[in-house]
Formats: sequence, structure tokens, C-alpha cells
Amino acid sequence: MVNVLPNAPYEAEGVSFDPERWSHEYRADTLRTTSGALEALLPILVDADVPADGVEQSLVRALGTGPATIDWHGVWPDAPELGHLANSKYEGVQAVFNTDDVDWERPAGDHTVFVHMTKFGNLPRAQWLAAQVGASVLGGPMVGW
Repeated sequence: MVNVLPNAPYEAEGVSFDPERWSHEYRADTLRTTSGALEALLPILVDADVPADGVEQSLVRALGTGPATIDWHGVWPDAPELGHLANSKYEGVQAVFNTDDVDWERPAGDHTVFVHMTKFGNLPRAQWLAAQVGASVLGGPMVGW
């Protein structure tokens, strides 16, 4: 993961809180390199905004069986026939890997794609959006993101 996102800030359970930076974060170039030292840091989290330039494939190959998510934020088109306007704050797509829920609480051997509509879900709008590309919604609304 460090090779895929070398400049991202990492946060780890085993890293002391830094009161000057008010954070548990550290840079990848300061990562301990022995496996025993890495185990003491688990779980390691990274949250980075990166350009969509192919890093997605490298990230999926590197993560192995660990949980991860890739999120794309954007704005869905208006659906005037449903009375819905775009809401850029909560709209986008989220692919989760090795888990089947938005909060990574249930391990799974595959991935799930979530389409975010609003903070509380909007099944009619999700069904309308899926129909625009010849697809259908597979599940009900969920709170997340």
C-alpha cells in the first residue's frame, strides 16, 4: 500500500499521539519495515484524495485480503420526473473490497458497489439512475458514507 500511495498520511493504532500535530498520522517514508514492527501498528488506515489515474487497480492488487474502499464523489443528474435535484454533498459511488458493508464491519471474499444518493438513501432515485444505464438496484437503502 505504501508503494501505491507513498505520499499519503497513514494512521495507525500503534503510533503515539503527536500533540504538536494533533494526530496519530505518520508519513509512509517513516514506516517501520520489519514485519514484527508492522504488526504492532495494525490496523493501519490511509485516507487520501488522489487523481483517478489508474491507482485504483494498483490499490486493489496491493490490499490482499484487507478491507478497503475507493470512493468517487460527484453529482448525479437531476431527476425532474421524480422531483429530485442533484445533491453534491452526498452523491457518488463507493466500491468496498473484502467486505460487504459501507462500514467494513462484515468480512467478505468479494466486493460490493454502493451508489450514494443522499445521506438517508433514496430508492426511487437509485432505481431511476440504474435504469438510465440498463441496470437495476440489487438491495434496499442503507445509511452510510
